[in-house]
Amino acid sequence: MRTPAALLASLPSALALSLVLCTGDAHAQTEAWSDPDPKGQGTRYALDKFGFRAGAEYRANLLYVNPIAVNSESNRRVSWIEHRLRLDIGVDYLDKVRLYASADMLDGVLWGDNGTLASGPKPNFGTNINARSPNVTTPCVGLRGTDPLNADDYGYTLCSQEQVRFRKAYGDVVLPIGLLRVGRQSANNGTGIQAADGDGRTNRFGFSRQGNLVDRVLFATKPLEAFKPKEERDTSENRGVILALAYDRWVTDSVQLFADDVQQVDVAVRFLAPKLGPARDVFVGGYYVHRWDDANSSRINSFGLKATSRFGDFHVTAEAAMNVGSTREIAQANSYISNDPVVDQRILQGGARAVVRYDRPLYTAYLEFDYASGDADPNNRTPLTQFVFAEDANVGLLLFEHVVAFQTARVAAAGTELLNRLGAPSFPSDSVYNRGAFTNALAIFPQFDIRPVRGLTLRGGVLFAFAAEPVVDPVNSLLARDGLTIEDDLVNFAGGKPGQYWGTELDGRISYRYLDHFLFDLEGAVLFPGDALRNEDGYAVRSVLVQGRTTFFF
Repeated sequence: MRTPAALLASLPSALALSLVLCTGDAHAQTEAWSDPDPKGQGTRYALDKFGFRAGAEYRANLLYVNPIAVNSESNRRVSWIEHRLRLDIGVDYLDKVRLYASADMLDGVLWGDNGTLASGPKPNFGTNINARSPNVTTPCVGLRGTDPLNADDYGYTLCSQEQVRFRKAYGDVVLPIGLLRVGRQSANNGTGIQAADGDGRTNRFGFSRQGNLVDRVLFATKPLEAFKPKEERDTSENRGVILALAYDRWVTDSVQLFADDVQQVDVAVRFLAPKLGPARDVFVGGYYVHRWDDANSSRINSFGLKATSRFGDFHVTAEAAMNVGSTREIAQANSYISNDPVVDQRILQGGARAVVRYDRPLYTAYLEFDYASGDADPNNRTPLTQFVFAEDANVGLLLFEHVVAFQTARVAAAGTELLNRLGAPSFPSDSVYNRGAFTNALAIFPQFDIRPVRGLTLRGGVLFAFAAEPVVDPVNSLLARDGLTIEDDLVNFAGGKPGQYWGTELDGRISYRYLDHFLFDLEGAVLFPGDALRNEDGYAVRSVLVQGRTTFFF
């Protein structure tokens, strides 16, 4: 049975709390850290009283990284081609009662007939030479050696993948007093630091995957319009003050029990104005979220603020978020490793992102600042302080997306196996895996774009990433603790001493958009690792990434 730990808390990762910041599917304002998609996507086509919307995207991506493990003689190069087809469809009556669905097909599936006939995932044919049709597999981190409790025995292998995954399925109804939405939907609109919708092609480097989704009942309204005369009321979604209320159900393990349910309520307010003094495209939004789980005495509150606007050729966006509260779920699971008493741990996590960009027809100057709090002490008696960005809020191409993801995935797999053998009720070690997200870091990321001809963009950037707290592997540090104190037993994810500089990354992208429906990208990155990635011998080598991608979209 799935436990609430998979969605509620982590060791010592952040909470993926949802944000209610939208009432529609179209992006009202594009954040300064996102590339805008062509206008006209998701256009409604009317047939008498009925309307239809549809979208489609096919993406093929070739990836090469050498080495993926910057501090090991094994697990050197990785390379694969993966693809995904996304289909979106919506139908409505008078644009007031709507149904919407989105599905991904072959998401992350490798090209070819892959696997091992004797052990799985099974290919369609027993030998490589007579392969005639592809199967459905995806790259994943799994056991390659003989010891499932040793992180070094894990590396890239193959796993089975779903052929079809439904992302969204919900209904809207536009009532006289507001909008009601019920079903599986994006946790927020656009790309936020705690949640991203995963829609479109907005990342300046890399691409989005599934996004953050939630099963929700949402009601949004414009409360100030009720005080205006009927003929002056503004019911648009891109102007004025909007209030949103929501209820989310994150976990229902036993349908006969209520204490093991993880539930959440959300309140959000946003203000939008096409023009406000010297500012254009103004957006200011704030939210409060409360999540609770009686079985683990968990009470978490999340607060966030976000603002974006344009001032002439300058585009500015800033967002900050904080998670506070307490839970005993992490301490209860960790007690199986450390034998420490189970206590309620405080949660105190914070993150921020800010971008200033200067846009001219032929070039863009761009400066990004990112912050996610860290946690250098995995003991039960200390607060949980590590913040994790949304997985699709990409910061760079290689460091967090692949190198740190590979290191943390191996540690998480070994830690989960250990907790499973010890009979722990939940597995917070799984959340050690950052899944490619920016975490425990303070980064400065200047970038520059050149657009020499229509449709062509040349982009370069330098990512300087410092650790917010010394980088610590919580699982192996707890296992290595030999006394009351743990400071002398702390290790990083490569077994070395905790460091405070992730590294310097050079990123580049050549992007060509043709007829607003085809996109070709060629990306490259070079990572010069810092002391946070070095092993016990002080060893970490330079890593290189090359990535090519074609995207067809309508």
